[in-house]
Amino acid sequence: MKTSMEKIDPQGDHEALKKFEPGCSVVFRGKSYKIQRRTTLASGEAAVVLQNDHEQFVISAVRFLADVRT
Repeated sequence: MKTSMEKIDPQGDHEALKKFEPGCSVVFRGKSYKIQRRTTLASGEAAVVLQNDHEQFVISAVRFLADVRT
């Protein structure tokens, strides 16, 4: 008996983040940041790590995509 694994489709937020490559400069909530990396939270939700001269933080893709400008 041979079973095949079911393919899991990528989460839409992961797909939406593809255009935001690491090193890309963005404006988020009126401040300039560089995207350090794209990641996944423990919950499985897509996220990005943003950094500027004064701070670095992780934010979920939903919140990031709602207020980002390139």
